[in-house]
Amino acid sequence: MGIFDIFKSKSNNDSEALEYFNKAYSLYKNGEFQEALRTLSWGFRKDVNFKPLYELSEKCLTKLGGQNEANLFKNARKNFSNFQSFNNLGTHFYNEGHYDLALPFLKKAVEINSKNSDTVHDLAIVYARRFNIKQAIKVLENNNPQNDFWNYWFLTKLRVMDNQTNGVENDINELYAVLNNEPDKDAIAIPLQKVNEVKETFERLSVVGRPENHIRDWHYIQYGSVILDFFEDSEEYVAGGRYVASWGSNESVRQIVSKLSNYLNQFGKTFETVLYINDRNSKILGLVIGNELNIETKEYNNEIDLKNALIVGANSTDFDGLDELQKIKKGQMLFALNHYWLDSAQISPDICGFMTQTYSFPWDGGGIRIVDIEADEKKTEKIPPDTREESLIAEEISKLVVESPIEDENLSFYLRHKEYLKGIGNKVNDDRYNFMIESPIAGSYFG
Repeated sequence: MGIFDIFKSKSNNDSEALEYFNKAYSLYKNGEFQEALRTLSWGFRKDVNFKPLYELSEKCLTKLGGQNEANLFKNARKNFSNFQSFNNLGTHFYNEGHYDLALPFLKKAVEINSKNSDTVHDLAIVYARRFNIKQAIKVLENNNPQNDFWNYWFLTKLRVMDNQTNGVENDINELYAVLNNEPDKDAIAIPLQKVNEVKETFERLSVVGRPENHIRDWHYIQYGSVILDFFEDSEEYVAGGRYVASWGSNESVRQIVSKLSNYLNQFGKTFETVLYINDRNSKILGLVIGNELNIETKEYNNEIDLKNALIVGANSTDFDGLDELQKIKKGQMLFALNHYWLDSAQISPDICGFMTQTYSFPWDGGGIRIVDIEADEKKTEKIPPDTREESLIAEEISKLVVESPIEDENLSFYLRHKEYLKGIGNKVNDDRYNFMIESPIAGSYFG
């Protein structure tokens, strides 16, 4: 049977996915297999039951050498009422971090069989990681979450994120009761930490009271962390105060470091040393911060004393694999200039400069600058990479003059609620939690 024979069915011709299939088929005929797959992914989101999408996906993936993925689509097409076929597809894209594509397959798998608690959990996570908290709650509530510890825990977490406070304290106590009845105390270490995390989140929500629909409030509520800089304009927050794409400048880095210094001073935080993670970006940043704070700066090493240190990473993901940083030592804080908001991280830093989907460091080049300001049509050029020694770049940034601090509403917010800030407050434990991208604050991002 040819790929268009399936259109003999009226339902296929009426499908909302037909437009995307036609575009993808044209791309396929032109040999643009990767772009065809990208277009097909939109079709699956419109109508997961539109079978021609599956056959064309098989063909594209076969052309690209992805036979294992092609077989997943083939099995689903041939077993269209089979739970496992769609669960395999959804789980594959879930594990790859392609949540938009995982969603329709996991949703169909749950429609076929809602008794598989793991699939229900994965579907709820996918909704949450695409910032649809209410739908994630609905998925769990409709599928007996109390019968599975992790589904019950996740539902409790989501209710807090949806600002539903009624009954949450009781749910948290129920989760503790389940763990207290477990005889193997080693087995409950991670679940206990996760329940503690929800408890802290609930406490911070109670302290804030009526959070703004902004990432400042909710990042504080979820993680007890500070963000120094936000994208804000007069009409909308775009991504809730997060940046989508940002190209840094030496001036902006200098401004952030100055703001960091001011915040630390207001919080009454001093350090004996700055320790930078062993990569070029982190070293430049660490040296600039060391110059600003006028204290010793050296490379991070987990065998040295990590107390009373400001530990610096260029990105929050630079702390991944450094398990010793999951516990806060006396006088210690973690700072990352950039915190990716569409990628999970092992550790959420205590303070970050800003949150982006993509960020380009100024010394890496790639940005655009004006070279002839006086011209009627301003001339621009691409900024080349700065290949000088890290210390020279850091020295140049440190010498830049920054504007005097103005009244900072965000600093006032953090000072009012500092008792629950990680590394600062006295009403939090010494655990740094994983950064997970689910958030009640949605926004624009590159798909």
